[in-house]
Amino acid sequence: MALDLGMAQISQLAFGYWQAQTLFAAVRTGVFDTLAKGPLTVDKAAAACGLPEDSTLRLLDACVALRLLTRSVDGEYANGPHAQRLLVEESAETVTRWVKVMARWYDPWGGITQALRDGEAVEERRLRLGDDEEYAADFILGMHEYNSRSAGALAQALSQQGAAKMVDVGGGAGTYSIAFCEQWQGLSSEVIDLPAVLPLTLSTVARAGLDNQIQVRAGDYYTDRFGSDVDVVLLSNVLHQESPQAALGILRRARAALSESGRVLVHGHFLEETRTAPLFTTLHNLSALTLWNGGRSYTVGEMTDLMRQAGLGHVEVVQAPEVSAKLLVGTVKAHHGADRSHEGA
Repeated sequence: MALDLGMAQISQLAFGYWQAQTLFAAVRTGVFDTLAKGPLTVDKAAAACGLPEDSTLRLLDACVALRLLTRSVDGEYANGPHAQRLLVEESAETVTRWVKVMARWYDPWGGITQALRDGEAVEERRLRLGDDEEYAADFILGMHEYNSRSAGALAQALSQQGAAKMVDVGGGAGTYSIAFCEQWQGLSSEVIDLPAVLPLTLSTVARAGLDNQIQVRAGDYYTDRFGSDVDVVLLSNVLHQESPQAALGILRRARAALSESGRVLVHGHFLEETRTAPLFTTLHNLSALTLWNGGRSYTVGEMTDLMRQAGLGHVEVVQAPEVSAKLLVGTVKAHHGADRSHEGA
């Protein structure tokens, strides 16, 4: 009987959440932390995780099949190299908080049919921005774990052009402020975010040793000013949370904060003009629908148009480190010779 490739594709898609849920369950029950110090038999792993032995056996065997764990001939389970590096909470490279956020978002994604019918998010954004302290910490620090892996390369993708003062709007844990301050000599940055977020920002900045260069300010980016005579206003992974009308208001305040030669940087994942690629961003577009009222993934053309409506006469496109991401650089007028090698990227 010939292999039905169409059915194989549909099956892979339909079963996809089984793999994700296995990862989420292993993180939530502490499997990888339990095995961080060395291999264990199933009975000892079950006792450490507080799970029944039969349940633990099923979970561990599935994690072996997913190549997250290994199992010896003696029946001892151990973290695989990627799990040891990325899924152990005490690892310097951990992304466990980010995985926990993805696990939390399983519920809103489960309500996507309702979101599509209503055209509205199925989870209140206030939960992850302060009302639920544990969720907010997972969200802000999880995004830091994920984005810090490429933030330095983003800062390297753009020349400093003498910039000394940056405002990081909706900057969360200060991930990009840290990256830019580490890459750009003499730069100082101010992170503007909600009051509940700022203690997390301060702790992250302190760990980076940049207390003297990065300040914080409580603010609402829908209404508050972003300062004045600013060299760079950064909007990183922010505007996909907003409707075009709200995004335009934010961009207008960003434009109003600029010095004469200042720049507005809009960083995020953008759809191609066909709107059917990249695959990640088409799914990101659905995620924005479920999580952020008014949120969406924009095309470069759509965002460029909003930036020009906001008073930015020249917009340049820079390829970001992530394949599906771009950095749009808006200035009041064209600056000849500035980052020309990136135009049209």
